[in-house]
Amino acid sequence: MNKNFEEYLYGTLNKLKNNTIKEAMEYCLEGGQRFRPQIIFAITKGFGIDEKEAYGVASALEYIQTYSLIHDDLPGMDNDDMRRGKPSCHKKFGEDIAILTGDSLLTHSFSCITEADYNDSVKVKMIDALCKYSGLFGMIYGQLLDVTAKGEITAEELFEIQDNKTSGLFKFACLAPMFIAGNDKYEYFEKLGSMLGVVFQNQDDLFDIIKSEKETGKSNSDVRNDKITALKFKTVEELKEHIDNEFKELREYLKDAPFDTQYILEIIDRMANR
Repeated sequence: MNKNFEEYLYGTLNKLKNNTIKEAMEYCLEGGQRFRPQIIFAITKGFGIDEKEAYGVASALEYIQTYSLIHDDLPGMDNDDMRRGKPSCHKKFGEDIAILTGDSLLTHSFSCITEADYNDSVKVKMIDALCKYSGLFGMIYGQLLDVTAKGEITAEELFEIQDNKTSGLFKFACLAPMFIAGNDKYEYFEKLGSMLGVVFQNQDDLFDIIKSEKETGKSNSDVRNDKITALKFKTVEELKEHIDNEFKELREYLKDAPFDTQYILEIIDRMANR
């Protein structure tokens, strides 16, 4: 756990009035793996920039990620009782407070960027990209495809769900340090985020079957909800092999990276062994 970032992240809540929603925000932020912030820090350091320069935008991304999990767990979505190893937000605080807590994390995520020490041009680029990749150009669009998928879908349609629902925020995690560094290889970083998000989602689909809820820290509800996952197209062993190949492709893709890949490869190794 990155203690410096954790202190910064919870410090962003200090400006908020003390109330039940602030309490719920802090409760829901606790226990996250912070994979997306770790990707931001790894690429930022790969550009030769102190990771602390990325704490503001990483906090914004963690706010968005956490809000999405709160709303995912609601009875109207996946109806999950556990998240990050403890009762999900609506089980702890009630459905009304959970909805408002997610709304609050989403709303205040942007102030994490505006209050950080970035120049105005970088702030605008970050906010624009965060809106797009967490919205209908990414995560929310993927959620829409997911909840409306009926009957049989193709592998290509599953990829579209994954490449938006999960990869949306991974794409932003790769683009944010590019903005900080003043790099312009947009397509390279967007594809890197796509690859990271898809393999991460494939792992989650696998873990929902081969790991217990205690191990994953969340309700394994895909089977109960008859969700369409990678295991609709592959056996467990085939998916394991596919995931291994995806990690090989990631490492190969990074050979052409416009930054020092030492740190991001460490994150990828950690993902591969989670």
